[in-house]
Amino acid sequence: MNASNERLDDLYKDVNRLVELAADLDDIQQELKTLSREHGKRSGYYSLTFAQKQVDKLVNGIQREINEVEGGTHELAQPTT
Repeated sequence: MNASNERLDDLYKDVNRLVELAADLDDIQQELKTLSREHGKRSGYYSLTFAQKQVDKLVNGIQREINEVEGGTHELAQPTT
């Protein structure tokens, strides 16, 4: 496997890990909202929202790297999170 293939493999692994992380964050946030409402609280979970935005930024950055390595010039997809 040449260096660019190895780099692409690493980038795709990172994107997949980040997508899984985003899904976990969403699940956690939904569960916290449900539990809070059950106990009469209406709190926002801004730190989780911030974390989700950071994941989105990382995914977008990695997608740009993938496009560069693949030599593609097509538009980036929207975050998958």
